[in-house]
Amino acid sequence: MTPLSPEIQAELAKLHDIRLPEPVGWWPLAPGWWGLIALVVLVALAALALDYRRRRTVRFAALHELAALKDRLGDDAAAPQVAADLAVLVRRIVLTGPEAQRLARMSGPDWVAELGRGKGGFSDASAAFVANAPYAPARDRAALATAITEAETWIRRHK
Repeated sequence: MTPLSPEIQAELAKLHDIRLPEPVGWWPLAPGWWGLIALVVLVALAALALDYRRRRTVRFAALHELAALKDRLGDDAAAPQVAADLAVLVRRIVLTGPEAQRLARMSGPDWVAELGRGKGGFSDASAAFVANAPYAPARDRAALATAITEAETWIRRHK
């Protein structure tokens, strides 16, 4: 190799090393990340709003109260009161519906027929049990347990 002339060596000495740019930081975020964060926040707020709305429904409150009745069913002495409370709960649910005026006056066989009406309605025996529970002390725990189970299905399907 030929030696470099002093002029070329002087020119080479003037050159600096190649400087790379600073690494790109994570902040500020790119617009796509801001959009993703906004979408996640909106979905979370919508989920919270829907859960809040669901918890304020008659169905949610009734199922919660029915669960409390199931818990009270373990005590033999409380069975008549649980049966009466179940009948009151079913009546309150019906009175929140659009046909409250018509259904509020029902009793006896008409009320039993109304409870058994439609998909998910009470069986004839359970409907009669619920209709008579406030007036006759309930001694049959099996009928009460069946009525509570059918009441849960009825509440879930009742509009």
